[in-house]
Amino acid sequence: MREIQFAQTVSRVPYPCWGLSFPEPITDSAQLVESLLEWRNDEHWLLLGGPAAVSEAQLWTAWIGLASRQRNSTMRANSLDVEFIRLIAGTHQIRIGFDRAGLADGDQTAWLVHLPKFTVEPIEDMKWPELDRVELDREADRLMRVLNAKLLPHGPIPHDESVQRLELQVEDEKSVNIDSIHRSALAHIALADYN
Repeated sequence: MREIQFAQTVSRVPYPCWGLSFPEPITDSAQLVESLLEWRNDEHWLLLGGPAAVSEAQLWTAWIGLASRQRNSTMRANSLDVEFIRLIAGTHQIRIGFDRAGLADGDQTAWLVHLPKFTVEPIEDMKWPELDRVELDREADRLMRVLNAKLLPHGPIPHDESVQRLELQVEDEKSVNIDSIHRSALAHIALADYN
């Protein structure tokens, strides 16, 4: 029953993320990430490589996994942003997480992601976070200007590059479609500590 409620809520609540488009392919991804780290207010803001964000449900699923790991003190990374990237990448290795889901040289798009704060209840009683969308949009706009990026006109969507970059296992590689990529991205998160 709880899983059904989760799925219904995820489909209605937009995840706080902003697609970024850069004027040219990125030539120094490390410097761009360093700029974000310097200008962000806290570790609740991060960048994902363009192909890494498959759907808002994927981002919410990783966020819930992050909340659970933080509460249980089972995070593999030392910070929330790095643990989130690791979960999206579907791996227990942080370096591989950055290779798969982080920003890379040659990317022309990225996702500016905000990690909502967690409530203090036990994970089974956790409530959806209250988000001040106006304030989040202001902060995202400020960070986009710092990064010299423009806003993409759409939310996260699965595509073939997601399969290669995240190393997703899809049911039938001959008939890869949006649903199979999405299902694989969700399974990837669930198996992050086993792969």
